[in-house]
This record gives sequence, C-alpha cells and structure tokens, in this order.
Amino acid sequence: MEPKSIAHFRTGIGNFVLFTPALQALASMDESGKIDICTDPVWTDYRKNAILDIWERLPFINKVYSYTELDHSKYNIWFWTHWTSAGYAKELFESKKYYDAPSWDKMAEHESDYYMRMLREHYGYIGKKPKQCIVPAPAPIIDTTITRKVVFCNGGFGDIGVFKKWPYFTELAFAIKNYFEETTTIKIGAKKELADVQTDIDFVDKLTITETAKVIQQADVIITTDTGNTHIADALNIPIIALWGGSPMAKNIPIQAKAKIINHNLNCQPCMMDGGYKSCLEYKCLTQITVGEVMYHLRCLFGKGKFDDDNS
Repeated sequence: MEPKSIAHFRTGIGNFVLFTPALQALASMDESGKIDICTDPVWTDYRKNAILDIWERLPFINKVYSYTELDHSKYNIWFWTHWTSAGYAKELFESKKYYDAPSWDKMAEHESDYYMRMLREHYGYIGKKPKQCIVPAPAPIIDTTITRKVVFCNGGFGDIGVFKKWPYFTELAFAIKNYFEETTTIKIGAKKELADVQTDIDFVDKLTITETAKVIQQADVIITTDTGNTHIADALNIPIIALWGGSPMAKNIPIQAKAKIINHNLNCQPCMMDGGYKSCLEYKCLTQITVGEVMYHLRCLFGKGKFDDDNS
C-alpha cells in the first residue's frame, strides 16, 4: 500500500532529527504506516547526501522524491513546515498549507514541539509525541574492546556553522589524556572540523552520517557544540556535554539524553536569529567556556562526582 501522506524537507541534519517525532506521528495516521518525503530539486548542499543516508534507514519513510517528480494526485495530506523553501514552485504556497517561521529567539518552544503542534493543530493528530529517531549503520565502527570512549564534535562547516566553533578542543584532548586512564578520544565531523586537534581516533570526513551515528552510539559521551551530531546523540540517548553559543537554547536543547549544557547566558545570547550571529567578532559565549568546566562535568559523568543533568 502506497502512502497518501507526504512531507517536505530541506535543511540541516539536526533539524531533521527534530522532525522525526512528527514524521512518525504522521506515518501512524496513514493506512500504510509510512510517508513519502519530497525535497527541492535545487537543493545540492553538503547536507543533502547525509540526510538521504538517514532517510534510507528509517522504517516509516517509503520513498523520497524531488518536488518536480511528484504525482500530486496520489496524496491527501501534505505536511509543510517553516523550512519549506519553494520559490521555485509558487503553486505550493497557493494550494498547500504553509507556516511562517516562528520567532525562535522570542519563544520557549522546542523545534520538535513546533512540528508536533503543527501536526495537532492543522492535521488532527491526537496521539503521544514519538521519540526522536535515527537508525545508525549496523556494524560497530569502533573496536568493541576499547573501554571509555569520548567523542569530540565541533560543528563548524557551512555558512552558519563556522560561528559555532569552540576553540579549546586541543587543550581538552591533552587534559583528558593526562587525567583519565584507559580513555580513548575520537573526533568526528566533516571537512576541516577539528583538523588541528590530536585524538586517538580520527573519523573526520571519513564516514557517512549513519556510520557517524554508530560511532556516537558506541560512545560513553559526546562533547560537542550545537550541531547535527548533538541531536543524533540525543536521539540515541548518549550522554552529552554541550558547549552552547548563539543558537536559541529553548529551540535546540537536547531533550532525551542525559545532558549538561554549558551556557554562560550572556546578554547577547541567543543571537542566531537577529543577525548578530554572523557579525560577532568575539564569540565570548564560546570562548569563555573553559576546559576546566568541561573537565568538571566529565569527571562527574565518569564517577568522580554527580553529573549535573540539565534535563532532569
């Protein structure tokens, strides 16, 4: 049975992970138990292949189409969100439901709850909110005999991500190796992320996104800025130490995993939505987060104190 429901998506990896509860709920409303996905034909940036890799493994997604390939007559539910970018298809706005982007910097609504609210208010969903979901590659990526595994991610590729970098991963790697015995440091990401940081294992730009998810699933903790891998770790319920910069905390905070958010709550935070994100020259929100702070929470997580779970 082919789905009668379709959802549009074109944005980041983390955004898609946050979209998965609503997509699972939408699939549960379809007789087939699945949905189709459509994307923009002009979407060609680095994130697309990663998200296609994620889509291939999700059991509630049937097929993925380009918008121009669609047989519009076969669907009776079209789920468009504020991420819909369809200037190439004016009829989309004229004939389908479309929602303006919320003012994330002014509202305390998690992005995953925004999608669910749209589904409840405009499509009649009445069930519980499903959990965020990603299916990692099946085979272990890290040697299973390795004990304590600490993963680093410093998401900073692309026109926005560059403003999310934390500058002290080199010092953190040194501190971890000198404090903890039998601890393996691992770096993940794309392109030149963490290029100058020496870790025991280097997976940067060497894995698909679902293979990266498997590395995260095998980890004891991920230390990361606000990036797609943060939300993958959250979906997989892996402990997170998140180094918070200019993105809206209420919108992006991990909600499923044990997580410590290190956020200095400066007057200029959050700045992602007001233009300050790209014009800032100091990034004090990140540069003022110290290696000592991170090590404190890592010691707590590894049994040398109480891990301060911000989501408890």
